[in-house]
Amino acid sequence: MKQFVEYSWECLAKHGEELCGDHVEIASTPTSLITVLSDGLGSGVKANILATLTAKIASTMFIQGASVEEVMETLINTLPECAVRKVAYATFQVLMVQQGRDAYLVEYDCPPLILIRNNEIVSLPVVERVVNGRTVREARFTLHKGDYMVLISDGYEHAGVGGLYRLGWGWENIAISAKRWCQTGVGAYGLTQALTRTCLKLYNGRPGDDATAIGMHVRDAVKVTIWTGPPADREQDAIAVERLMAAEGTKVICGGTTAQIAARVLGQDLVVEWVPPSKRPKGTGRRKGTPPVARLDGVDLVTEGILTLGQAVELLETAESIHDLPPDDDAATRLARILLSADEIHLLVGTAINPNQVADVVRGETMRMVYVKELVRELERRKKQVCVERI
Repeated sequence: MKQFVEYSWECLAKHGEELCGDHVEIASTPTSLITVLSDGLGSGVKANILATLTAKIASTMFIQGASVEEVMETLINTLPECAVRKVAYATFQVLMVQQGRDAYLVEYDCPPLILIRNNEIVSLPVVERVVNGRTVREARFTLHKGDYMVLISDGYEHAGVGGLYRLGWGWENIAISAKRWCQTGVGAYGLTQALTRTCLKLYNGRPGDDATAIGMHVRDAVKVTIWTGPPADREQDAIAVERLMAAEGTKVICGGTTAQIAARVLGQDLVVEWVPPSKRPKGTGRRKGTPPVARLDGVDLVTEGILTLGQAVELLETAESIHDLPPDDDAATRLARILLSADEIHLLVGTAINPNQVADVVRGETMRMVYVKELVRELERRKKQVCVERI
């Protein structure tokens, strides 16, 4: 099973500032993940600009294969040291992971990465060296399934100064707290939210510095295959069903005719699960006009096509993660929840033109494909790996 690094982050701006002086940049390909956290000098607009420039330069250069020396040289030339305070205008942490396993870490003037494995805080094989006059820390290590990682800006270390922690929360206490939360089996989002809530509480709701946390969890990749629309050639019906049923992970069918084809080929009955409003559990409402779902053995979700796809797109346009979705249990919300929970999505899209749909004939492209393209746009914006296959 392919390993995947799930991530989530949260930035807290210094009290009184509209912009956070930290910046997170995430870049990904089908085989790699690059995470950059930069902390700009000071706070507010200037710090935000410096951190954003640093993070974008570092992520762009590293993903293009640049060396540490090349990145440091570019950053030094772009963002020189402060002439008065003799400190860097922005610090940074870069974590690059290949195939969900092979990790390379570069840290410059920032808190060390926290790695938790088997409920223990792991010491990384860090090597210090001077690059273009600046001391950087480097480490190469292998990630295991179940590992947790945390990147923080120094605003976390300072939390609680003069209060609960005389000298601040500190790296060791943060690592111990993260370890306790990881023992509960939380995901990256839950870990990040726990860190954020505690940090904010230690600052009494008024952060004295910009504070950012990135939580990461190494787990198996979640795969989803969705078949929507009949193939252009009816001879391909059985092949399409075979492709869906042989796929790894969650299986979804969007489309009444598509579902009927699958039921016929599989020799099964298609059972519609319509629940009268009076019988629905509280908190599981139905979006207005959303058709009911159906049941088909071996398929995790069976829905109507065009309307459900369109409503799922609307949900994705406003919900960044599953935590932002309404608690409804209608077809569109269930589809959106599956999509937002997935890491790799394979869309099998039938290209048959419905002669009864004038718009499809005139446009030469089905409304189904229009919605599929909008879905792909929203999913790729969230760094999902999406493959569209027309059949």
